[in-house]
Amino acid sequence: MDIKYPVNETAPDVQIMKASPEAYEKAAQAIRAGQIVVMPTLTIYVLVCDAFNASALQRLREIRHSPADKPITIVMDKSKIPEYAVIDARQQQIIDIFSPSPVSMYVQKKEKTPLDAATASSDAIVVYFQDSPIRDLYECCGTILAISSSNTKALLAAKTIAESIAYFGKDVDLYIDGGPAKGDNASPHIDIRTCPVESRREATHFPFEKIKAILSEHGLV
Repeated sequence: MDIKYPVNETAPDVQIMKASPEAYEKAAQAIRAGQIVVMPTLTIYVLVCDAFNASALQRLREIRHSPADKPITIVMDKSKIPEYAVIDARQQQIIDIFSPSPVSMYVQKKEKTPLDAATASSDAIVVYFQDSPIRDLYECCGTILAISSSNTKALLAAKTIAESIAYFGKDVDLYIDGGPAKGDNASPHIDIRTCPVESRREATHFPFEKIKAILSEHGLV
């Protein structure tokens, strides 16, 4: 059921739904219509839009005050990755290990893809897929998603729906409230194109040392 409430006395009413199958279906409809949604992951709240919709991607960057050439993380299951990226056997093994997981991976983008508006000038796609509400939304949407942490540039990522609303207000079309986040930072990023794998962004909830240990167990680096 939809609920509306302001963050404070001066904040505008915004559209909020409690996390549920019905909320994910409504969010999927909004995303397919080119709108932007805020929802929880395993750790923080994120902004979500259609990864193929250039207008939605531009709007997402604008409300975050992100540069136009900043790549946006892509949510897709591992079966889709070879459609948009050049993957060798070693990289496929790593993808099989960390999809789904809380880890985001840099893969080599094909020369031209329908994801160019999301990846901007980068030669990589940052792919992410985890067992969380994001997966539920992805499966409802039937399209690849673009996500970015629910905050404006250089400020802390939102850990509650109220913090997200304080950042964006009516600039976001729908908020999915999953309660307080279970972490305080975004996913770790690793570059699986390099050998050994390199850390691109650390995360306290899934440190790079743990990632390297998992790779070592599988005879990978």
